Order: sequence, then C-alpha cells, then structure tokens
Amino acid sequence: MDYRSIASKLKEFNLSETFPEIRRKVSSVGIWSLTEKVDNLWMTYQQMMQFMLQGLHDSQSEKIRQDICFQLEIIVSRLERFERMAKYPSDKYTQARRNLDNVPSFESIVCDMEKLALEMKKVRNDELLRESIRLHQMERLETLHESASQNLFNWIWTSELWQNTDIGQANQFIFSEHISGDDKAIFISAVTLSLFEFTDKAKLLFLLDCYLFDDDQISQRSLIGFLLAFYINFEEIKTCSDIENRLSIYRDDALFLHDVYAVMMQLQMSCTTDSVSSKIRNDIMPVLMRGAMSKRTPEQNFDANEWMKNGENPEWMVNENMNKKMHEMADLQLEGADVYYASFATLKGYSFFNQIPHWFYPFSFESIHTPELKKILNGNTGKFIKLMLNGSPFCNSDKYSLCFTFSNLGQMGEAAIEAQVSSQLPSDMDIDELSENAGLRTSKKDIRRHYIFDLYRFFHSYPYKQQFKNPFDILKKNPLTPLSNPWMEELLCAQKEDLAQYADFLMRKEFYKASLQIFNILAENEFDDHLADIWQKKGFCHQKLDEKTEAIYAYTVANNIKPHSKWTLSHLAALCFSEQKMEEAAKYHKNLLEISPDNSKYLFSTSVALMQCLRFEEALPLLYKATYLDESSIVLRHLAWCLIANAKNDEAMTHILKLLASDCNDEIANVLFSIVLIIDGKMMDAYQRISPIATSSIIADFGEKLAVLCQQNRIENSTRTLFLDALQLNIN
Repeated sequence: MDYRSIASKLKEFNLSETFPEIRRKVSSVGIWSLTEKVDNLWMTYQQMMQFMLQGLHDSQSEKIRQDICFQLEIIVSRLERFERMAKYPSDKYTQARRNLDNVPSFESIVCDMEKLALEMKKVRNDELLRESIRLHQMERLETLHESASQNLFNWIWTSELWQNTDIGQANQFIFSEHISGDDKAIFISAVTLSLFEFTDKAKLLFLLDCYLFDDDQISQRSLIGFLLAFYINFEEIKTCSDIENRLSIYRDDALFLHDVYAVMMQLQMSCTTDSVSSKIRNDIMPVLMRGAMSKRTPEQNFDANEWMKNGENPEWMVNENMNKKMHEMADLQLEGADVYYASFATLKGYSFFNQIPHWFYPFSFESIHTPELKKILNGNTGKFIKLMLNGSPFCNSDKYSLCFTFSNLGQMGEAAIEAQVSSQLPSDMDIDELSENAGLRTSKKDIRRHYIFDLYRFFHSYPYKQQFKNPFDILKKNPLTPLSNPWMEELLCAQKEDLAQYADFLMRKEFYKASLQIFNILAENEFDDHLADIWQKKGFCHQKLDEKTEAIYAYTVANNIKPHSKWTLSHLAALCFSEQKMEEAAKYHKNLLEISPDNSKYLFSTSVALMQCLRFEEALPLLYKATYLDESSIVLRHLAWCLIANAKNDEAMTHILKLLASDCNDEIANVLFSIVLIIDGKMMDAYQRISPIATSSIIADFGEKLAVLCQQNRIENSTRTLFLDALQLNIN
C-alpha cells in the first residue's frame, strides 16, 4: 500500500488496514523516534480493544481513536518525506531540508525574524547615527534578514503536517506588528508550495483564515494558494469537515465570492499563456516591427506608384495595422492575459533566481535588499527605472529581471537609457520630482494578477521545475470551475449571474468541456430569460468538441425557444449539411433566406442544399438571383449544373464556356462540359475531355452527377457504368 492510500484510509479512520502497514514501514526505515511513537500508539490502541472486549465502555474512546489516526497521519507524512529524501538526495527539496539541520525549530526562526525586524527599525529611525554607520549596520542586518528569510521559507516549504504548536507559531508570525508585509507574503507562498508537496488540512485552514487579513498582498496570495491546493488535493481532504464548515461561513460573503471567481478566472487565463505568446510572436510583433521600421526610414518606404494606386497612402495603411495590433495587445492585457511572459522568460538566468523564495518576493522600492539592485536604484539611472516601473503591468519577478538587466548594462547602456527616457519627457518636468512620486500598482486586481504570473513563471521557468508538481498543467487539462467538487458547487453555484459569466469566459478561452458543464446546469432553469442564449452556447461548445449530434439538438432547442436567429440557423444549417441531413439543411437555409432574401451567401447555400435534395427546379431561380448578385466561378459552376439537371443544356453551355474562357483548366467546368457531351451522345469527345483530369475525387463527383441523370432517365445506367469503368481503367 502506498503512502497516499494509507493517508486516505487514515482520514476515513481506518486502522485495521493501515496500522499493520505503518508498523511494517517504520520498522524497515529504522528511525528510532518514529518506531517508539508507533509502538506507543499501537499499545494504546491494543488496550482500547481489550477494554472493549472486556465490556468496559469509555466515552472518550472515539476521540482517542481519531487522535491516533491523526498522529499516524503525521508519522506517515514523515515516513514519506524520509523515503523521498533518501531516494532523491540531489533534489532541491532534500537540499533545502538538509540545510536546516542547524536550525533548532520553527519558533526560533520566527523569533529571529521579529528580532531582526525590531533592530532594523531601530537603526533606520536612530537620528543620532552617522549615515555611514547606519548604512553599514543596515547592510549587516539585511544580510542576516535574507538568511533568516531563506530559512523560514525552506522550513515552511519542507515542513511536516502542522500540529497545534506549528499553527500557533504561524499565527504569531502572520499577526506580528514588527514583521513586514513583504515577509508575510513570502511566508504565504511557502505555505502554498508546501501544499503541492503534501496535503495538510491545517495549512489549508490557515490560508483560508489569512484571506481575512487587512493587507491585500497577504489576503490575495492566501486565497490563490488555498484555491489551488484545495482544488488539486480535494480527494485527500473531502472527509475533512473542518474545511467544509469553514467554507460554509463564506457562503453569503459577496466580496469573498467575487474574489474567488476573479482568482479562478485569472488562473485559467494564465493557462492560455502559450497561445497568447504565440499570437504576440507570430502575429502582433511582426506588424509592430514593420511599422517601426517604416517610421524609422520613411524615405526608403515611400513608393509614388503605391501612393497613387486607389488613392491610398501606404504609410496610413501601416499605421492603421499598427494601431489595430496595439489595440489587440491592449485588449489581451486588459483581459488579464500574460502578454510579457515570453519576453521575460529569457531574463530568469540571474543568480538571484537560483533561490526559490526570490521567485515570490513582492517588488517594492523600499525593500530592495540585493546589493546590486540597491546600487542602481539609488543611482541616477534608478530614477528612470522607477519611472518605467511606475504603474507598469509587469509582475514582481519581471520587475526584478528588468532591474538586473539594467544593472548589467554598464555606463554606456545606462547613459543611453537616460537619454531615451529624457527625450520622452516634456521640458518642464523634473526627473527627480517624478521619480520620488513614482509608485507601483497596489490594487487588489493587480496584486492578484501579478502573483499568479509569478507562480506561472516559477513553475515554467525555474531551472529545476521538473522537481515540482505544476498546478497549471492540471488546470490546463481540467479547468477550475464552480463544479469542480461538491463543496465549490455549494459555495458558488447559487449566484447564477456569476456562474453564467464564468461559463462565458471559459467558452471564450476555449475550455469548451468545462464551460459546457456549467451551461448544462444553467439550462435546467426553464424560466430563464436568457435560456435561448444558453442553448446556443451549449450547441457551440458541443460543436467545438466535435459532438455534432448533441450540437444539432442544442441548436434546435435554441431555435424553438427563440426562432429567426441568424446565428442559430446558420450553425444548424451548416451542421445538418455536414451530417448529410439535407432536407433539414435545406429547411434551415430557407429560413435564413426568408430573413435576408437578397443575401447572396444565403441564396447560394440554400440552392446548394436544395440541389443535394435533388430539388433542382426549386434551386434554379435562387441560383439565377445569386449569380446576378455575385458572378463568381463557384456560383457559375453550380448554376451550370443546375441548368443541366433542369434539361437546359444550351444555357448551361453558355456558362460553362464562360468559365473555360476564364480558366481552361477549370476541372468542374470540364466535368460539366463532358456531361453535356454524354447527353448529346458524343461519348468519345466527353471521354477525351475528362480523362486527362480523372482523379479519384473527380471520378466520384462525375459519377454522382451521372447518377442524377440516370434517375431522370436522360442517360442509360449501362452508359454510366461503362463510362466510369473506362475512366477507372484508363482506356485509350
């Protein structure tokens, strides 16, 4: 039995199957402290069973039994971690835990952090200190703080299941008045990362409680970490009534529900990062680069002939395309897409990112402890960097990447940056005043978005990312929705409007299966004013999932609820046509034509559907009108065939010859010409015209058309068979 199975059974208070297995594993590992603890628990449980057999009743027996299960869960967690560390000694997890051998306890780290915070505050506020001494002492304290922060992160990330003392220390840390909000935010990230290693209900409850914190940085990080771990590990916690009861408290909290939906939307939006990066790289950036080049060297791009052609100015066209692409990029960014991931992915090679906690550091100008960054930010170039980052859309780790890039530019590079930024500023603006007033985005939405971007970068760009369970890989395959588990459904599904908006979002982002599950719930309300729209969206999702029968049914329901919708009828007609339901396709095409009788597209598609139903006489007037509105080759080919099927060969030949005059290699025109020759009894002429182009698809189409003429008794079946055989056998 593996450890996950043992842990799962212990959560169900199953000791008969788990206890013997745990005793066997402990004895094979040979850790004396664990062996002693398991033996003591076993002795206690044996006594409980013996007392029961003797007829003695203990009112506390069930509570004691549950406590034994919890203690065994902790032991199982330790055993699993021990085996993992023994099996993978070079993993970052193992190294991080072994680097803590000299750290006595969680409590000692919290005490160190509080002590350092007080000392740093004292030095910072001591007005009697000389500045040089202050800087020296601050550098020393910042070095100690960085080391303590690393220890704290690694301790929490690699920690065992929390017991009451651990929960107490965590609360002491998070509610400390001396420890900074940035340190607390990093602590929350460590708790989140630990939950991707081992499920721990105490940590989940801690994150859920931290959502109530006044600091949005802590609140939003906690909610994101809780939702991810709760979703991914639900099967292991579904028997935990404490979490279910705690969630039920939030059921009527509108702000909490709004934040949950916002987090889910942003998490799923991050799952589209690959497609967004591809669009920017292959579609948007080439247009912007061409536009930039045309602006840079207008004399090389000006062409008088082009300028005169159709009265158009190529430069205007370039600018128009640039504006369109810039708007597209802005819309993606506004929607929450990670438009800068690809640009910064190559800037994560700095040594700063070798340490896992640094991927989760909140970026602020006041808490930069890295020497090279402090140097550049406190210098003249730092003023320009602050202006660039003022209200910027970059996430925390990207801001660090950008600063490290600037720090490596050298004097010439810094001078170039300063000159470039200065040239963009009005002459009456003072750079010193502007940089002092520069700030970073601190809205809840930005904090939430940037932290999720930080998480995405860690799990996709960290050099040892393969050692971690990537939650985004799970979200890509199985999107997070209000229907992901029964507890979320009970929490989130009461607000139908929010539910519908989230389903629409999932559909737009092509998570069709997940959105369809929600639309199925919404479609159950027969009195919903938007019921037709819901069934339309159901049909669309089924269609995208290639579930055509279900799509046709959904579109049919939508059409019954709300008739005369062009969108519904168009999809119904196209689907029925592709499924060879020609009579239905013709009906829906005719419905479209009734709505827009002069629409050339509807005229043509309706006539094609009628011809597939062998209703050529009905199709002909529609094709006449379609040809009048759109005399394209495809319309003329269908008109010629319809004329032949209506025994109007001479008129058909007029259009066939027109097609061949435009393109003598027009295959369909040559097929139709051959058919007319066969009707006229000119078999050899027909054969010589079609045999050079007789591919399998041409022969199949030719045979279908001859079959129609056979049904009309205009040619003999034997003639059709012999002619097709001649083509197949390539008779000369």
